[in-house]
Amino acid sequence: MSKFIELREQFSENLEKISIKLEKSCWDFYTNSTPENLKNYEICQDEYSNLFKDKETYEKFLEIDKNELSLHEQKQLKNLIKEFDEELNTGEALKELRKKENEIAKKFNSYIPKINGQEVNKTEITKILQTETDPDIRKKAYDAKIKGGNLIAYDLTEFVKMRNDYAKTKGYNNFFEYKLKEDYEVESEFLDGLINEVYSKSIGKIREIQDKKQKELKEIFGVESLEPYHYGLLTDISKDVNEVLKDKDITLISKNIYNNMGYDVDQMIKEGKLTLDLYPRKGKNTHGFCFGVEAGKDSRILANLTNNIISLDTLNHEMGHCVYDLGISTKLTFLDRRASSPAVTEAVAMMMGDIIKREDVLKDILPPNVLSDFKNLFVEDEVSFVSKSLLIIEFERDLYKNPDVDLAELWNNLSEKFLNRVGNNNNEWATIPHYLSHPAYYQNYFRANLMKAQVYNHLKSVLGNITENSCSAEYLDKNLFKFGASVEEYDLIKQFTGKEFSAQDFIKELD
Repeated sequence: MSKFIELREQFSENLEKISIKLEKSCWDFYTNSTPENLKNYEICQDEYSNLFKDKETYEKFLEIDKNELSLHEQKQLKNLIKEFDEELNTGEALKELRKKENEIAKKFNSYIPKINGQEVNKTEITKILQTETDPDIRKKAYDAKIKGGNLIAYDLTEFVKMRNDYAKTKGYNNFFEYKLKEDYEVESEFLDGLINEVYSKSIGKIREIQDKKQKELKEIFGVESLEPYHYGLLTDISKDVNEVLKDKDITLISKNIYNNMGYDVDQMIKEGKLTLDLYPRKGKNTHGFCFGVEAGKDSRILANLTNNIISLDTLNHEMGHCVYDLGISTKLTFLDRRASSPAVTEAVAMMMGDIIKREDVLKDILPPNVLSDFKNLFVEDEVSFVSKSLLIIEFERDLYKNPDVDLAELWNNLSEKFLNRVGNNNNEWATIPHYLSHPAYYQNYFRANLMKAQVYNHLKSVLGNITENSCSAEYLDKNLFKFGASVEEYDLIKQFTGKEFSAQDFIKELD
């Protein structure tokens, strides 16, 4: 056993225990944002940080000759040294960043929207914007949503400045560039190339679909120009699908989808491998997350569901993360017991969210003509997602470049560019949860959207409809999931599909 492997495994014993403890405390805080849970979460964050304040262990890692290691081991060593360096040299600054983030999260999570003085949850806000045709009610729902952004906009802007100050101590111009490179190993030039390729080759389709949607909305509301609160109304077959789903158990639908692929969801729950917290309540984070507490053993879903398409997509998506986490080999070294990259696990999750439009999983629920029309929405959804992604990524990049600009105006300008719409001067941007909790993360969704097309096309060629083949689970576990982070993301995509990663499959789907 090499000196590095011996030291890595020795250090990983404590790292594993504390990482699991930290993930569980995060779950407790997100599912119930009490002061006690926040305090415990912060204690666990400090325990994790203190592991990397052991100067003696740090110096031992520094003594390792990287030239004696494999490329993958060199990467592990580099990442370990980075974490030690951050804590030993800027640990207090990191602690302040974590504290500020938690304070803002608590403030946002505790916000309860009101319409006409009545409390509503954020899931109900979404439902109103999807279904309500009364402009007055829509405006009140939209305004209630924006108030959540107003509540934290100033704090979030100041937090961005704090993050930038930290990034400069690490030799970066801003925190976005720092996270992009250090956490996700994404080269800015490579990301720019992908963005420009996809935008230039899809802008025609994007404008075509946006114009069509806007024309429909103008006719429905009887207006010549649209306001931000007009958007979000389901004008297509989705509303008919939602009408059917409102009386269905979408958790059962999702379970059946995975069961048909070869995953026994109820058995995973019974064995304690899968935990579900699926419905909204006070003090609970209002978005959807998968918590990979312990690879191969413990994965959890936080969601805020209602019986509609978006919730079914969300549940399928988060379940995609879960089966990936649970499919990772427990025989791997602890540092490799995670997804190959955030983009790869998002690709799997997004593919599973899409499956309700890609395959016939709703054939026993929807009339044939409704199912056919619903599946035809796939391309429109892809266009909608990519345009929104470009908006979110570009705004965040500019936000970190200059947080002192008029951010409402910046959001409006970019909304006009990518969404072809003009908004109000408000803080809608601050309602994007990733800006607070997962900086520079949204580019992973963008890259994942390209990966998922390549992955799904390969699966389809081998297995046919994956939700009609009980061997799908075994195939994914054996050929994709089990490797964890032991294979780099683009190497894994090539190994799995037989092709280099590219945007080609995605762009072809828009034709």
